[in-house]
Amino acid sequence: MKKLLILLLAMALPSVAALQAQAPRIRTSATPAQTAVKGAEVPKAPKAANASKAAKAGKTADATAVKGKKKGGKKAQAVATPSFDRPYMAIKTNVAYDALAVLNLTYECQFASHFTAEIPVMWSLWDWKEDRGVRTVAIQPGVKYWFGTPGSGHAIGADFDLAWYNVKWDDDRYQSASRPAMGVSINYAYSLNLGKNWKAEFSLGVGYINTRYNTYYNITDGALIDTRTKNYFGPTRVGISLVYSL
Repeated sequence: MKKLLILLLAMALPSVAALQAQAPRIRTSATPAQTAVKGAEVPKAPKAANASKAAKAGKTADATAVKGKKKGGKKAQAVATPSFDRPYMAIKTNVAYDALAVLNLTYECQFASHFTAEIPVMWSLWDWKEDRGVRTVAIQPGVKYWFGTPGSGHAIGADFDLAWYNVKWDDDRYQSASRPAMGVSINYAYSLNLGKNWKAEFSLGVGYINTRYNTYYNITDGALIDTRTKNYFGPTRVGISLVYSL
């Protein structure tokens, strides 16, 4: 019986060896000599936890980059587009007219992102000398488009002109007849910051004015000479204004 078991065991051993020879070799980073040694350690693969952390770190970096781009884009857009949350308002006086004894005051207010409306009022109710003087009441309501923030930098605009006048000049006196002088003009302005709430604004306007006026002898109760209608093309505004922002 023992001889029979030994014989069967001897026949089985070659079959097991053959099966082991046919089994596929495990791929590792170890050399063939190391894998042949009994008990040799196989290099361990990176832990899944480390790979997961690396993936999370990559996602976090990408999210931060995207968030930064969005934030930067919003900030750039906010700088490029003037804010309308607090509209620009200002009061100003044209010192060039003040120097000629024509007092004036202008109120300007923003009504859109780049647009302001203004109403200049001018008045002079006295003479310079006995035979010379400009008495007038005039208004020039208009709108302006600012290329940047309203109240700063360059602007272009248009206005409507109305004026009542009584002008003495040497031998004659000229007075608006039956209606005020009326016209339209376009203008350019540049505003320069001087400090907190203070600005200087330089402006020049050109346009068309139509007026009908009477001419009198420049004496007390002087007789009427004639009545004329005149069309004027040329400068309608010259401004060196001191501005206070509200």
